[in-house]
Parts: sequence; C-alpha cells; structure tokens
Amino acid sequence: MITNERLSWKQIREHYPRQWVVLIDHERLSHDLAGFKTARVLAIGDSRAEATERARPELDSIREWGCHFTGPLRGPLFGYRPWFIP
Repeated sequence: MITNERLSWKQIREHYPRQWVVLIDHERLSHDLAGFKTARVLAIGDSRAEATERARPELDSIREWGCHFTGPLRGPLFGYRPWFIP
C-alpha cells in the first residue's frame, strides 16, 4: 500500500485510528526537525512488526522512514527524565 497523497499527522490519525503506520517522504518543519508537516503512508498494521513487514519490499530503496502509532500512547516514555540534572 503506497499512497501518493500527502497527509498531515491529524489526517493520518483520522484515516488510520489506532494503527501503526510506516511514513515516508516527510516534509519537515523548519523549526522542529523531529516533527513533520506532511508525509506519505507506505504501510499500516495492527503492530509495529506487521506494518514494517508490509513495507519491507520498498524499504530497501528508501533512505528515511518512520513507524508511528496513531492511537494514544501508554506506558513509560523511555529516556524522558524531567528532573534529570547532569
């Protein structure tokens, strides 16, 4: 499943609720390199492994991609230490 339609994160969440999505061709935000304005959906799945496996044939030729969950996040956020002072 490759879509040529560029979608915002809000649109992706509306189209694919509570799914793992493999995104490619990110249009980056100028002020936030971790975020993106729009992207194209390469594959979806009920788990990260399923979505990645569905995208696997195309991933060899794609340099930048990401797998994201469109539902609410649960559990600990690893690496998040609000009170850490080096």
